Amino acid sequence: MRYEEIGLNTTTDDEVKEMLTDVVKICESQVKRLSTFMRKEGVPLPDVTSAKPNSAPNEVPLGVKLTDDEITNGVAFKLVTCPTACAKGQVDSVRNDIIGNMWTEYFLEWTIFGGTLKTLMRKRGWLKVPPYYFAHGTPKR
Repeated sequence: MRYEEIGLNTTTDDEVKEMLTDVVKICESQVKRLSTFMRKEGVPLPDVTSAKPNSAPNEVPLGVKLTDDEITNGVAFKLVTCPTACAKGQVDSVRNDIIGNMWTEYFLEWTIFGGTLKTLMRKRGWLKVPPYYFAHGTPKR
């Protein structure tokens, strides 16, 4: 969530702020559900870094400030790892009744958010598409 907090502190775009706020809400909800379950089961939780303090986006120097393009692509990159982590958690879980279902819920939440993020990135021209690959010896048209 720290990356999203940094993005909130540097962007002035309302749609990007809304997207980042949605990510933070999803993360906080998932962290709360998982930590509640783990504490109830007696599993100690590791320490995490503290939240970033709020700052005014216009006061952040331009050399330090992330662009909206960088922020959204960074979130998209993180989003690639979320379904993978959810799938791994589901496969590794011994208790399908609780943990397996929890990871499935997380997976679905990230999938739904991914559609929203992709729409925003397409709308703004921030979606990075790799160049086409033509194998050697392929006829050119």
